[in-house]
Amino acid sequence: MRIIKGFLLGGLITLIAGCSSMAVEQFDSPVLIEEEETIDLTGYWQGSLSISPTNSLVIGFSISGSDNTYDETMLQIPTQGVRNFKVSSLRQEQNNIYIEISPLQATFTGTYDEETQHILGTFSQMGQSLPLVLSLTELQEKARPQDPRKPYPYISEDVLFTQSFDDFLLAGTITRPIGEGPFPSVVLVSGSGPQNRDEELMGHRPFLVLADALTRSGIVVLRYDDRGFAESGGDASTATSIDFADDAQSALEYLKTLPYVDTSNIGIIGHSEGAIIGPIVATRNTDVDFLILMAGPGVNGLAVLEDQTAAILRAQQVPEQAITQAVETNLAIYNIVLDESMPLEDRKESVLQMLLSFGLSQEQANPQILALFSPWYMKFLTLNPATYLQELDLPVMILNGTKDTQVSAALHVPAIENALSAGGNTHYTTKVYNGLNHLFQPAQTGAPDEYETIEITIDPQVLLDITSWIIKDRFEL
Repeated sequence: MRIIKGFLLGGLITLIAGCSSMAVEQFDSPVLIEEEETIDLTGYWQGSLSISPTNSLVIGFSISGSDNTYDETMLQIPTQGVRNFKVSSLRQEQNNIYIEISPLQATFTGTYDEETQHILGTFSQMGQSLPLVLSLTELQEKARPQDPRKPYPYISEDVLFTQSFDDFLLAGTITRPIGEGPFPSVVLVSGSGPQNRDEELMGHRPFLVLADALTRSGIVVLRYDDRGFAESGGDASTATSIDFADDAQSALEYLKTLPYVDTSNIGIIGHSEGAIIGPIVATRNTDVDFLILMAGPGVNGLAVLEDQTAAILRAQQVPEQAITQAVETNLAIYNIVLDESMPLEDRKESVLQMLLSFGLSQEQANPQILALFSPWYMKFLTLNPATYLQELDLPVMILNGTKDTQVSAALHVPAIENALSAGGNTHYTTKVYNGLNHLFQPAQTGAPDEYETIEITIDPQVLLDITSWIIKDRFEL
């Protein structure tokens, strides 16, 4: 979903997203006081992190387990789509509590206050530490208007399938029409950053809504949790887009084994980075019969980030002079990252000194260095979708919105069309929706901080157009 993993100086660094690059803050063990009685922490504890004067993030822990070991404790961050994310460990020593979430490289340390009945503590991640006060409450599930409600008029079943390249299990959900079929089928591929099978973020579940619309129209849909996230196995810390293409190809291979799937009518729908991954899989595998690229990039990552930085800051009404400075600074950093004439350690030191000169502390700069020199980031900066797009000889649907600030229609749609045409492919349909953002919501500014405030998850016209194209329109190209 999020095409960027970390946004250096443009103001889009978030506390949780892009978790593979975040630093762990260590904490010291407290002195054990034998005579104090250990309290029972079982229940849901929630608080709010004040990320900025105008921006807060609700975060909670569902604490449970047998014999007071709390080995089933789950992290909940509703607006970022983090649901029932199992913490690595929870230690309790009398009134002190210590939680570690290793995949997010985050910790919470706090003390239960008997007078207020709150846990007063600190949440640490990405070189930052923020106060977090947890209160015992009920976990509230916020439903959006388009979220489907059971009972569904189709079959929905959770599945496990093997990632055949590296031999681990991916977890997902298949929704399929009632009946023997065979039915047309699609694999949904999410964007960058850890995503669950619903591509959940900002209180929205786009892939849940999309799968529901498609399956109601007679299409089988497989969606899955990203590797190393939610219920899927594997490790995303060193993975690149090419590795994620292996995951998507394994999903495609699994779909082909199902008796109700029409193996001559299988496609991939990719959103954001997923719209790069889809073409990669299609160039490897002739079993892909069609592609739908939702807000997909058409240029390399360096150009993506240059355009994205300016577009997001402009949507936030940042002065043009500041936008120009941010773009130039980021490009200077990216060019150092990619400068193979310099030894890797020298490049890291050069970028570190630049970040320190901008006023970042060593603690804040280190996670940025880890992110910038991660395998994913270094591959993304140079990965050019045109390499794969121009090899495609199958129907392609290109979708974007005029308010998309992450993957702008003005830059990327012509680039995708040009790459397809250069390869001789004329079997494509393009739709650019007026006023829709990166999630295909009706938007005012298109800035990412607006996503949560919009009740619509995906504009209904987009759902209708995708369904119609899969069922009949693509055959007329």
